[in-house]
Amino acid sequence: MAEFGENIKKAREEKGFTQQTLADKLYVSRQAVSRWENGSRYPDLLTAKSLASVLDTTLDKLLNDDDLRSYPEVNPIIEYPLYKRVQTAVFAAAFITNLVQLLWYIFFNLTENRAVQTHYEDAAQIVAAISSGLISAVLLFGTVKSIMDSINPRAAAEIAIMLIGVDGLHAYVDQYLSWQNNARVSVLSSAVNAAIYPAFIISVLLFFIIKKHYRPIAVYICAGLIIIRIFGAYISSLISVLGTPLLTKYLITSSLRLFALLLIPVLIIYMAATLYRKRRLAKSCIDGEDDSQEVQKHKQD
Repeated sequence: MAEFGENIKKAREEKGFTQQTLADKLYVSRQAVSRWENGSRYPDLLTAKSLASVLDTTLDKLLNDDDLRSYPEVNPIIEYPLYKRVQTAVFAAAFITNLVQLLWYIFFNLTENRAVQTHYEDAAQIVAAISSGLISAVLLFGTVKSIMDSINPRAAAEIAIMLIGVDGLHAYVDQYLSWQNNARVSVLSSAVNAAIYPAFIISVLLFFIIKKHYRPIAVYICAGLIIIRIFGAYISSLISVLGTPLLTKYLITSSLRLFALLLIPVLIIYMAATLYRKRRLAKSCIDGEDDSQEVQKHKQD
C-alpha cells in the first residue's frame, strides 16, 4: 500500500498538481487523495483508471498485483454513495426497532406483566431484554462505522459475528427455559439451532477474513436458513395467539422484532455479494482479462 501511495504522490508532483487540484479533476475530496497517498485507502478501480489517465500514466504503474489483491480487503465493502446511505439507513432502522423492543421488555414485560408469569417466563423475558440490548449496541456500532465509511471486510465480519453470536445464544437459552417451563420443544428445531449459528459464524469467517476467494454460497445458505427460522418462529407464535387478547400486543412487539432481525441476514447477504464482486473484479484485473463490463457493474455498488 505504501508503494501505491508513493506512486500517486510522485506522479502528482511530476504533473505539478496539488492534492486539491487532483481531487477536483477526479470529482473526489482532497481527503480521499490524502488517504490514497498515505496508504490508508485505495480508490475504487474505476476511479483508479481515471486517476492513471489524469496523471498521464498507466494503472499497472500505479497498482501492482499485491495492491489489486489488497484493494477489496482494505476499502469499505460498499463504496457507491447511494448504497452506503442505504446501508447506514438499514443499520439505523435495525438499531431503532431493537431499541424499541428493549424498552418494551423493560417497561412492560419485566414490570406490569410479571404477576402472570412463571419464574422461567420471567427469566426468558430478562434474557430477551439482555439479548435485545446487546444487539442494539452492536447495531449502533455498525451504524457509526457505516457513517464513518469504515466497514471493510474485517469490520463486517466482526459486526456479523457479534450479531449472530448474541442471537444464537438467545435462541439456545430461550429453548432451554421453554423446556424447563414444561413447554413442548421441537427436537428438530433444537438441532437446527445447534448447527445453524456456529455454521453461520464459520462461513462468515471463511469468506470475509480467511478464504478470500471463496464463493459466499455458505453465507447465503446460512443467512437463508436464519430468515426461514425467523419467519417460522413468528408464524408459529402468531397462530398460537390468534383469537386471543394477546394478538394485538403480539402484532406490535413481534412484528417490530421480526423486522429488526430480518434486516441482519439481509445486510450480511448484501455485503457478501458486494465483496465477492469486488474480489472477482480485482482478480480479472490481475489476470489481464477484459473487465470493462465488470467495472461498470462494480461502480453501481
